[in-house]
Amino acid sequence: MLRYDKEFDPKAHGPESDGADGPAPGPGRYAADDEVYVFDDDEVVLAVNVALKTGRPLLLFGPPGSGKSTLAPNVARIKRWEYYAHVVTARTEPEDLLWRFDAMQRLNDAQAQKLVDDKGHYYTKGPLWRAFEASGERSVVLIDEIDKADPDLPNSLLGPLGSLSFPVPWDHEQSVSVPPERAPFVVITTNDERELPRPFLRRCIVFELRAPSTKHLLRVAASHLGERYEPELAEKVATHILDVRRTLEDPGAGPSTAEYLDALKASQQLGVVPGTPEWTALEAVTLRKRRDGTEPSA
Repeated sequence: MLRYDKEFDPKAHGPESDGADGPAPGPGRYAADDEVYVFDDDEVVLAVNVALKTGRPLLLFGPPGSGKSTLAPNVARIKRWEYYAHVVTARTEPEDLLWRFDAMQRLNDAQAQKLVDDKGHYYTKGPLWRAFEASGERSVVLIDEIDKADPDLPNSLLGPLGSLSFPVPWDHEQSVSVPPERAPFVVITTNDERELPRPFLRRCIVFELRAPSTKHLLRVAASHLGERYEPELAEKVATHILDVRRTLEDPGAGPSTAEYLDALKASQQLGVVPGTPEWTALEAVTLRKRRDGTEPSA
């Protein structure tokens, strides 16, 4: 175990069960992704703490199902901080993370002679603006799948995150800012589909999450399923997933942790037993999904 002065320590917050942090799901229900997270890798916790101490964004690489998108909301839950998120698409503009201008609404109001004098009326605050303005504790901001956007978007973050301020779009004599002690913890994820700019990478704490192991998948299953956790079924499905990954040219294209949980939950709720024709059909729709090399299990 790595020993150092932790600002973020999952083991110091709430109950812990076999490496998982979060409340155990009650009878008859499963835990949601933002209710529990398995922090069983000391290096992940170290990366979070380095980012918190340096004030740098935490950039996460890793295969699907490795926990990139769910880490941020769970840090916010554990720390009891506000949480803001933005999923990046090919249409995301650099300013969308700060604000969005509703030009159509302004045009409609102008044509209807209902134009509002306050220019700020037509601006919607983005996740970073809301995080900068958050009162009380610090906040967590997730910028998900940043590699989907144009390369200009990552570089556009350097100014606001470096200076912890940006000008108000309709009045550049005013600015939105946050003191360093309340700077948001920014988590950025990438699927590595596009190379990110080097200046941006230099200003991030970079960590690559590993593909889940059998032990990790079983801990995830136990933490999400609670009283409905069945060790034998969970291990059978976990073994199948790892076998599938080994047959693929790109192991990251194999079934994810979310698909693993889908198969377990469906098996329980439908009463489908492994080794039956029904189980083979369930695997096809939850795990194999026409992936090359993912033959049905025996």
